[in-house]
Amino acid sequence: MAAGSPDSEEVDLTTLLNIMVVLVSFLILSAVFSKVTIQELNMPANAGGAAPPANAPPPVVIEVFLRKSGLEIGNGKTVTDRIPLAGDKYDTATLSRKLKLLKDQYMSKKDAILLLEPEIDYATMIEVMDALKFVKVPAPREGSPPLTVVLFPNVTVGDAP
Repeated sequence: MAAGSPDSEEVDLTTLLNIMVVLVSFLILSAVFSKVTIQELNMPANAGGAAPPANAPPPVVIEVFLRKSGLEIGNGKTVTDRIPLAGDKYDTATLSRKLKLLKDQYMSKKDAILLLEPEIDYATMIEVMDALKFVKVPAPREGSPPLTVVLFPNVTVGDAP
């Protein structure tokens, strides 16, 4: 090279391209395997509207109270069942069994109300909502997988009194 000419060096982009290939592959794979789960909630309806006919039976109300001390099932006026904590966990299996008995009585009923005390964590609320919506029952034939029965798919969430 001449003394007055600028030095020309080639830039090696191989390392940068390798990093980009790995980064793009990672982003594509993570986008494909990410899953968003959405839990549909119903808010209580506004009071008012048309009054029911005078000879109509009163509507059936199914309430589940999620308290720090355990679970309670109510009928809109009083508490009909109490399910204490099983150790430090909520006994959602017993809740589902009791709700299955209510579903057998009121087959057309599709809604239930979940009322929570303050400071109940989100994961516990979702676990109880799943118990309100579905129950697994033994299969009619031995060796078959358990059946999933829909209980009350329309869950309304509110604050417990």
